[in-house]
Amino acid sequence: MSKIGRNEPCHCGSGNKYKKCCMAKDEQTARENRQQAAPATRMRSVEQGDLTSFITGQLNWNNSVYADLALELAKQLKDGFTPDQTAMTIMVWHTYANATNPTYRKAGVFLAALEYMACEVNGIEKSQTELAEKYDVSAATVSKRFQEISAFLLEQAAQPA
Repeated sequence: MSKIGRNEPCHCGSGNKYKKCCMAKDEQTARENRQQAAPATRMRSVEQGDLTSFITGQLNWNNSVYADLALELAKQLKDGFTPDQTAMTIMVWHTYANATNPTYRKAGVFLAALEYMACEVNGIEKSQTELAEKYDVSAATVSKRFQEISAFLLEQAAQPA
């Protein structure tokens, strides 16, 4: 599945740019698919203290750097999200990281993108710019990584079970 650019003609054939036509609807569908997929990957409810053992003991990581990022993510999300919401965000990172093996210089880029995704899924109002400032990265890079992770999740959701 190729990713359509926001300024390209819409896939529906309307002749309008994607961003003016179906982009909002497609993003809403992606959010709904992520929420519906959550029960399929349901795990027992976790407590905040269990997150570390969940990350280091229950999940197998292709690279220990990815586990380190997950541990930092758990720390960063501790105050604004429930442990279950944090665990689901960590599961997104685990699936994405193990499938794509991303490389990065600043972990903050993925931390910001993942926190933004958690905010979107859970209806929490935070902008990419706010999170970019929090993690000392550019908002454009946060947006790019968020879109990459979202496209990956859409691709995974579209694959037959």
